[in-house]
Amino acid sequence: MRYAIIENETFALQNLQRMISAVRPQYELCFTAESVEESVAFFSSSPQLDLVFMDIELTDTNCFSIFEQVKMEIPIIFTTAYDDFALQAFKVNSVDYLLKPISEEELLKAIVKFEQHRRHDVAGYGPLAELFRPKPKRERILVSLGDNYLHVKLDDVAYFVRDDKYVCVVLTNGKRYITDFQNLGEVSNIVPSQQFFLISRNVITHIQAITKVSKWFTGRLNVHISAGEEDLAVVVSSARRKDFLDWYGGK
Repeated sequence: MRYAIIENETFALQNLQRMISAVRPQYELCFTAESVEESVAFFSSSPQLDLVFMDIELTDTNCFSIFEQVKMEIPIIFTTAYDDFALQAFKVNSVDYLLKPISEEELLKAIVKFEQHRRHDVAGYGPLAELFRPKPKRERILVSLGDNYLHVKLDDVAYFVRDDKYVCVVLTNGKRYITDFQNLGEVSNIVPSQQFFLISRNVITHIQAITKVSKWFTGRLNVHISAGEEDLAVVVSSARRKDFLDWYGGK
């Protein structure tokens, strides 16, 4: 299996290569790059690759500029320190979205997922890209309450928040529960994009929970979210401003 690593941090690249060699010694590393410019030049040559491991933030800009300049059908496992771009990642040939620091166990699960989809494709189950599309959106999720589990409807959710080592869900009545999600990237992949938006690294909000959107300093936005008697203020970065306003306005 031939693969490439697109990563702008030398240590992260070496560590990822080491882990791949440990779990799949038969895999062959064919190319590495740290910038969009290098990557575009390489992928424009239609290389014979089976898989790409790709960081989001590269030396010149983020990796999504690559897909604007060259057509890529090679499956991708994203490796990043940010969960802000999960939705954007799943619009391309994403197999998985791993948050740094990546464990060997997480890496192996992502590789197994890739291999399973690849076997289906070879067996004639349709284009590989079709198999990498996100699963159908859910209507409810599982939450923890002490030693018990219960489900809550997504229609009753005000927002999701990453709190220390947990991802919590806060309902419109203000009740808060711990979920089984490992990160907000997983949440982004199962909630309807018309109703939910990742407005910061720590918060995904339902559109109906937003009570006020104000202009803020240096092109940012100040967004107020209501859940019961709680009013949460979240600053949307200038980089996310356009995407948020497009979503909020229904573009």
